[in-house]
Amino acid sequence: MQASIHCTILSCLLLLMGCSQGDQSTPKAGSTTGSTTTGSSTETASTDKSAASPVNVDQTMAQIRKYYDAGNYRAAFPLLDQLHAAKACPAEGYAIRATILDHSGLVSQAIASLTLALTQQPKNAEWHNMLGLLFVKGQNFSMAYQAFTKAIELQPEFSKAYNNRGLMYIAQKEFGQAINDFNLAIQYDPQYIDAHNNRGYAYLEQGNYAKAVENFSEAVKYDPNYVKGYNNRGFALMKIGDAEQSLADFTKAIELAPQVAKHYLHRRDAWLALGNQAEADKDQAQARWVQELALINQKLLRDPNNPAILVERAEHFASKEKFDEAFTDLSRAEQLDASLSRLYRVRASIYHTQKNYQAVIENCTKAIEFNQDFESLSLRGDAYLAMGKLDQAIEDYTTAQRFDGAVAMAYWQRAESRKEQGDQTGSEQDRQTALKLDPQIESTLKK
Repeated sequence: MQASIHCTILSCLLLLMGCSQGDQSTPKAGSTTGSTTTGSSTETASTDKSAASPVNVDQTMAQIRKYYDAGNYRAAFPLLDQLHAAKACPAEGYAIRATILDHSGLVSQAIASLTLALTQQPKNAEWHNMLGLLFVKGQNFSMAYQAFTKAIELQPEFSKAYNNRGLMYIAQKEFGQAINDFNLAIQYDPQYIDAHNNRGYAYLEQGNYAKAVENFSEAVKYDPNYVKGYNNRGFALMKIGDAEQSLADFTKAIELAPQVAKHYLHRRDAWLALGNQAEADKDQAQARWVQELALINQKLLRDPNNPAILVERAEHFASKEKFDEAFTDLSRAEQLDASLSRLYRVRASIYHTQKNYQAVIENCTKAIEFNQDFESLSLRGDAYLAMGKLDQAIEDYTTAQRFDGAVAMAYWQRAESRKEQGDQTGSEQDRQTALKLDPQIESTLKK
C-alpha cells in the first residue's frame, strides 16, 4: 500500500492541516477573500513625494480596516503603502499588509512586512505564530521553528503554536518531541482536532498503530466531517490488518471529498486486501478520472475564459454522467465562442445518452454547420436511426464513411420497410448491403 501521507513539512500542512493560527483581531495569514493585489517588492522607505505629505494615521487606518474587512485588498494596499512611505505605518498596518502580500503569493515580502510589525510589538505572540506560518510557506523551517517557539515563550498556553512546532518536529522526524508538543496543544485545547490528528500521524510514524487509530478517532469524534481523520484512520487500520473497517473509513472520506484521488487509491488497496479485484479496478479508474479532472481544472485556472478547455471539462464530466456540470460548462463555452463545433457535438452526445434524439439532431446539425466532421454526422445518423428516419440515417452514415453494425441495422430496417411498400428490388439491395456489413445480422435478429 502506497503511503500517501508520507510527510515533508509542506505535505504535513496540506494533508494533516496542522499549521494553525490563533484567533486574533489583526489579520489572519492566508486569507482567501477579496481581490488579489500586489504591492511594492521591498520594505525600504520610499522617497516618493507622499513621504513629505502629512498623513492622518487614525483616519487612514480606519479606512484600511474598512477595506480589509470587506476583502477589498486592491483599495487597502495603496493606503498601506502611503503610510509606509510616510514612515507612519502602525504595527497593525504592517500586519494587514503582510496578509495581503501573502494572499498575493509574495511570501518573502509578507515576512518582511510582518517583521516590521513585530519591531513595534515584539511581544505579540499571535504575530510570531503568523510569522512562523509564513516561514513554512517559504520553506525556511528553522526560522519557522524559532517563530513558533517565541510565540510559546510569550504565551505558554498558545495551543496552536505548540501544534505548529510539533509539525516542525515531524519534518525533522523527531516524533517523540512532536508528540510532546501535540500533548500540550491538546492539554490547553482538549477539542483541538488538528492536534489530535497530527499526534495520530506521529504515532503512525513511530509504528504505534493502535495509538494512531485512537487519535484519529478523537479527531472525527469532534468533527464528523473531518476528511483527513477518516483517511488517516483508514490508513492506520490497514497497517493493523483491519481492511474491512479501513474500507468504511475510505468510503466516508470519498463521500466527504469525492474529488481527492488518493482516497480512491487507498480504498482500492482495501478492496485488494479483501480480495475484490472488480471493485479495486473501479476505484483505480475513478482515481484516474479525478486526476484528469484536476489537470483540466489547472488549465482552466491558467486560462479561465478558454472555451475549448471548458468543452474538454464538459466532455470529461459527461463521461461519468455528470450532466448538470457538463451543461453548465457548455453554456459558458457557447457564450465565449458560439462557433465551436465540438461544443455542440459534446452536447449532442449527452442528449443521445438521455434519448433526446431531436436535440441530438439539432446540435449535430449546428456542429456540422461549423465543421462537417465525421463524428457529428455519425452521431446524427444514430439519432435518425433511433427515430426511424432511415434514409437520413443512411445518408449521414455514408457521408461519415461509417460501416458497422449500426449501419447494417439501418439498411436492414429499410429493407423491411421497402418490402412492405412493395419495392422488392430496393428491399433486396438494402438486404444485401446489410449482410455485407454484418453477415450475422439475420441470425442475430432471429434470436
